[in-house]
Amino acid sequence: MRRTFASILTACGMAAAALTFAPAANAADQVPAASAAAGNHGCSGSLIDSYPVLDQGSTWGTTYLYYDASTGDNCAVAVKSSGGYKGTASLTRVQLERCESSTPGTCGDTDASIEDAGQYSYYAGPVVLNAAGRCLNISAEIWDPTQVEVARIDYTAVHCG
Repeated sequence: MRRTFASILTACGMAAAALTFAPAANAADQVPAASAAAGNHGCSGSLIDSYPVLDQGSTWGTTYLYYDASTGDNCAVAVKSSGGYKGTASLTRVQLERCESSTPGTCGDTDASIEDAGQYSYYAGPVVLNAAGRCLNISAEIWDPTQVEVARIDYTAVHCG
């Protein structure tokens, strides 16, 4: 009887531990930006650029672009700042598109796109797109909680090659 009871307790303990350490449904919204800022926000590779997300000159956040030379993958995240309602859920979006062109400033058509958008408190992303030998379109938006004002960026045919 003791062995059965001990086995039941062990099984319950293991189940509770699995629930305690299970990953969050939306890790981007669960990790405070201060902790996430120390890493690559889930992106591999090296930081190759950053773009302020602006609304009439006010910075609401920053979009970070990483590149992994070993895979050809680009990765982007849109991180909210205190001016962009950091810590408050609001519509936040980041998108990468792969241009058919490899000419800077001229995208033409796109043949692949990836986006992350949702009611996030800290950042949207990461989004990963392989664009080795091609240009990228990068866009991001951070809305105020009432969805009246928005800060955004749109860059066409950048980081080509």
